[in-house]
Amino acid sequence: MADQHHVRQFLLYVFTLLIPCFVLWTVASGPIAIPAIGVANMILSSWFPDVVNGLFVDGPNALLLTEFGEQNGRPIPLSQAEYRLGFVMNTRILSYSLPFYTALHFATQKKEYLGSYIWGLIVLFPLIIFGLLCLCLKELMINLGGLFFNQPGVFVPNSNVIALLYQLNVLIIPTLAPSILWLWQSRNSALLQNSLGTYSQA
Repeated sequence: MADQHHVRQFLLYVFTLLIPCFVLWTVASGPIAIPAIGVANMILSSWFPDVVNGLFVDGPNALLLTEFGEQNGRPIPLSQAEYRLGFVMNTRILSYSLPFYTALHFATQKKEYLGSYIWGLIVLFPLIIFGLLCLCLKELMINLGGLFFNQPGVFVPNSNVIALLYQLNVLIIPTLAPSILWLWQSRNSALLQNSLGTYSQA
C-alpha cells in the first residue's frame, strides 16, 4: 500500500506541475531557443557555406536562409531571384523536453533539487541543438535536393540517415531523453527504490 501511495503521489505532483511548466515554456520558448539557434547557425554556416546563409531567430522559431532564390517552387541562383529562399523551423517540437523533464524532476522527492536539475538541463540542451540541426538537414534535403547533396568537397549524410535522425529527434528523443535522465537521477529516490523492491519481490 505504501508503494502505491508513493506512485499516486508522484503522478499527482507530475500532472499538477505539467500545467505551469508548459505555460512557462510556451511564454519563454523564444528565449530558450536562442542559444540553440546560435550554435546551430555556426555549425551549419561552417559546414555548408555554399548552401546555408544562416540560421536566425524568428520568435520561438528558427529561420533557415539559403544561398538560393525561389521561382515557381524551385530553387534558383540568388542572382536571378527577387528574394532569398528560406525555411521556418519549429523549435518547440524539440524544446518541450525541458518542461517535461522539469515536471518529472520536481515531482520526485529528493534531498537536493537545484544542482541535479541544472545538470539535467546541461544534458538536454545539446540534444535540442542536435535535433535542430537534423530539422535543418531535412529541410535542405527535401527542398534543395541535388543542390544540397552535390556540394563539392563537403560531406553530406545519406538521405536515409537524415530521415532517420529527423524522425528520432522529433518523435522519440524529446520524450525519451528526459525520461531516461529522470530515471538515472532518481534511481536512489524512495519512489524508484520502493518500486524496484516491489518488482523484485513479485
